[in-house]
Amino acid sequence: MASVVGRTRQGQSAEIGVIGKEGVVGVDLVLGSSVMVNHVMVQLANGGFRLPAAEALREFKLAGSFQAELLHFAHRLMIQISQTAVCNALHGLEERLARWLLMCRDRSKDDTLNLTQEFLSFMVGTTRASVTLAAITIQDLGYIAYKRGSITIVDRAALIDFACDCYRVVRTINYGEGEQT
Repeated sequence: MASVVGRTRQGQSAEIGVIGKEGVVGVDLVLGSSVMVNHVMVQLANGGFRLPAAEALREFKLAGSFQAELLHFAHRLMIQISQTAVCNALHGLEERLARWLLMCRDRSKDDTLNLTQEFLSFMVGTTRASVTLAAITIQDLGYIAYKRGSITIVDRAALIDFACDCYRVVRTINYGEGEQT
C-alpha cells in the first residue's frame, strides 16, 4: 500500500491518495508526464510488482486491456484525490482519521495496522498530539484499539458509520457497492 503525498514549497505535506492492489504507482507516465509531481510513500509492504517504465509504455500504446485498466484506475484515483480534498476541507479530524484507517484496512491483509503517531499525523495533515486525541476518541467509542505504533480495527461496521461519507464514495468507485476485501 502506498500513499500519494502532496507537498508545499515550505515543506508542509498531506496525503492526497492511497494506492493498493486496485492500482499502480506511476500512472503519470502513461498519461504523458515524465515527472511525478507528488511523492509516494510505501506504508504497508504487503506485496507488489515492479514493471520497467519502457515496458509499461510499450504495452500501454498497444491500446489493449492494459491501457483500459490504467485509464480506469487513473479516473478512480482522480476521484479519490478530489474527494480527499473535500474531506480535508470540510470534515473533522476524527471522521478523517476513521476514513483513512478504513482506506488502509481495505488495502491491508488484517485488522491491525502498524503505524506510528508521527506517520498518522503526517497522513492526515495534523499534529501528533491531535491525532492521538482523535484516536483515543475513536477508541473510547469502541471502534479501534489504539496503542503506541499499532491500531486494530475492532468494529469495522461502526467505524464505517462513524467515518464521513467520503469513505463510502471512494470505496464504491474502487471496489463496488458493498464488496468486502
